[in-house]
Amino acid sequence: MPISVSSSVAISATVYLVWDVFTDIYRWREWNPFVIGVTSISGGNIWAPGGAFVVKYKTDFTPIQATTRSFVQEVLPGRRIVVAGEVLGSQGTMTYDFTPFGPKTIVSATEVFAETESEYRNATISAITQKLLSLLLGGLKGYVEHIGHKNRPRHG
Repeated sequence: MPISVSSSVAISATVYLVWDVFTDIYRWREWNPFVIGVTSISGGNIWAPGGAFVVKYKTDFTPIQATTRSFVQEVLPGRRIVVAGEVLGSQGTMTYDFTPFGPKTIVSATEVFAETESEYRNATISAITQKLLSLLLGGLKGYVEHIGHKNRPRHG
């Protein structure tokens, strides 16, 4: 049975700004506290079915050096991205949803991965994934809101 872990955050910015920041993979390390770097391995438009990229993570959140290879499954511009890949030795699918909500954008991230034969490994992967998603979305929120705040016209 697959294991699912989710997190979401409300960001005080338009869905367009949030989408632009999120889809610029070469700047992920500016807002994602765990990313060392991201490399496209597909060439061309990464955010299209068949697009692929590798993310190398810092070791702060996992006992081993983590590198994920992700393959883009679905892109609905401004609304949804689905990627599949390997998560600490288990196949997983990550879905990011971007939902306008008044002056804010709700970003939800859900990771679904194949259960392993080890309950300990399943619990470890779940805990690491939950922490990763929460911190990833928190980093995105802080970065986007900082950009939005800097770009607001000053009154006075």
